[in-house]
Amino acid sequence: MALLSDRAFRLHVSAICWCAENLTDGHITDRELPLITRLRNVKATAQQLEDAGLWDRSDSGWFIHDYLDYNPSRDQVLAERKKNAERQERFRRRKKSKPTPSDEDRNAGSNGVTKGQGETPYEQNEGKTAREDDMNVYGNHPAQDGNQQVNEARNAVSNDAPSRPVPPSMADVGGSSTGSSAQSGQRPDGLTPIDEAGFRVTDGMRRWAKRDGYSDVIDIDYATQQFVSHYRSTGARRSSWPDAWQKWIRDDAKKAAERQTGRHLRAVAGQNPEERGIF
Repeated sequence: MALLSDRAFRLHVSAICWCAENLTDGHITDRELPLITRLRNVKATAQQLEDAGLWDRSDSGWFIHDYLDYNPSRDQVLAERKKNAERQERFRRRKKSKPTPSDEDRNAGSNGVTKGQGETPYEQNEGKTAREDDMNVYGNHPAQDGNQQVNEARNAVSNDAPSRPVPPSMADVGGSSTGSSAQSGQRPDGLTPIDEAGFRVTDGMRRWAKRDGYSDVIDIDYATQQFVSHYRSTGARRSSWPDAWQKWIRDDAKKAAERQTGRHLRAVAGQNPEERGIF
């Protein structure tokens, strides 16, 4: 190989690729030779490969020497393709024969098995990618103490004297995906909806901000304080506080980038012509 010319080396490599693609078992006919690669004097170049012992002459063309020692034969490739097709067909049949969710629910009810019981945390999270784990902005919240009071506003459980509940406004019922922006008013216990939900920034939310580059543009902790202060003052409700926080961070980062661009443009506009490269 080291003694070949550049033209002969190119023809040899192209011929190996041709035989592998067309399943010729290393055979190249005289008619196929000009199709393998665009070379001048291609027959003379083939003769160089024959003289080097890399190609063997046949009645209708050439055989690449020892091709089948390093490459699968046509029969092996076709058999492997057939196996793959049969395996895919079996997979499709199994997928079509899987029971519907309604069937699974009925079976779970009849057998007294609750979905999710008996599964370890690894089994429950099996199949998730690292990206899906990073996008889980809810993070891993610690389990609530069984003796701790449950949500007072929702279940009306309290050790204090009962107080008259505040009826929800129409804007707080059936809001959009981002929640209602109407104010809920001051609650008797002094809690706002964001405090009631126990909002906090988890490690997953911080990984999301760092991965998407928002941490390089703004101070995440300061932006979070502004976010919490805003919703405490307005008393607005959101169906998903982590989603609302993500939108707040994106908007803050966009505004910060626009301010930075504006300062740069004003600085360039204030330069004299020589500093800007205009002569």
